[in-house]
Amino acid sequence: MRGTPNMAQHDESGLISEVPTTLSSSAEDLFKLYDGVETFVMFIGYPRSSHSLVAAILDAHPEIIIANEYHVLRTWEGKFRSSKEVERSFKKYQLFYDLHELSVRDATFGRRANNSLLNVRYSYQVPGLWQGRYFKGIKVIGDKKGGGTANALRNKNHWSVLYEIQEVLQIPIKFIHVIRNPFDNIATIMLRATESRDVVKEDGVTVNMTKELDLAIKSYFSLAAANQRIRERYGNAVIDIQGHNTVLKPRETLQMLCDHLGVTCSEDYFEKCSSILFGVPSVTRDKVVWTKEQKEKVTKQIKNFSFLKEYSFDEYPK
Repeated sequence: MRGTPNMAQHDESGLISEVPTTLSSSAEDLFKLYDGVETFVMFIGYPRSSHSLVAAILDAHPEIIIANEYHVLRTWEGKFRSSKEVERSFKKYQLFYDLHELSVRDATFGRRANNSLLNVRYSYQVPGLWQGRYFKGIKVIGDKKGGGTANALRNKNHWSVLYEIQEVLQIPIKFIHVIRNPFDNIATIMLRATESRDVVKEDGVTVNMTKELDLAIKSYFSLAAANQRIRERYGNAVIDIQGHNTVLKPRETLQMLCDHLGVTCSEDYFEKCSSILFGVPSVTRDKVVWTKEQKEKVTKQIKNFSFLKEYSFDEYPK
């Protein structure tokens, strides 16, 4: 069953009167659809690193389904690994169905929906494309839970979950590692944890929370170490994407992602995704008071990771 690129239908009051779906009522059709999937993709990285934006534009591709925060490792451990309800031979189909359903739901009611019709503060909708839907078939399916996946893989027990998923799916697993300047990422993690984001919205306003910033630094580099282990284990199956380039270099970034996942980027896809990728990348390091020691600590630890070496406190997206 093909999907359509249309959004939900609305009556004159603006309420949803009909929700189109690509989820077939026939199990046979779904099994055939999911047997055509060639690649399973997972996001890795850090909280507040533009994962949601990257996932949303990939979900808009006619051959890609990306669920938003299904958290496949923890869900697999709780739902598939320990449950007798899901026979091993059907685990792949159940997982793909769950991800597919979540993608459809998010494109209809969530942050990928039309925020003028639904109560969504930020919308990642790409008008006129295929979010929550597909055309002819699905080549790539996956889950966006970047920081959560890296955090889970700090625990060696979750590596066995990942290996089990790979064994059951019997298709390549690829990873998208979204990176942001560590100073901005750490600052945003701290601002979010302390609920200070609204406080620093005005120009010139900063927060001084040394202990909380130390905790954010520790958390960030713990995730960086986990991501490094994933890169070492999976090699070329991992692609590094600089979050700010989704805005500053959308065409190049989209092409890199499509090449990595083995799909074609049409001109229509480039143009419609690029239409929502505009503005200036978020810079939050200046909203936080850093001690000299904290700056030096982050600068020193950056040097331990090849994928971070180009970043510094004085480097700004351009």
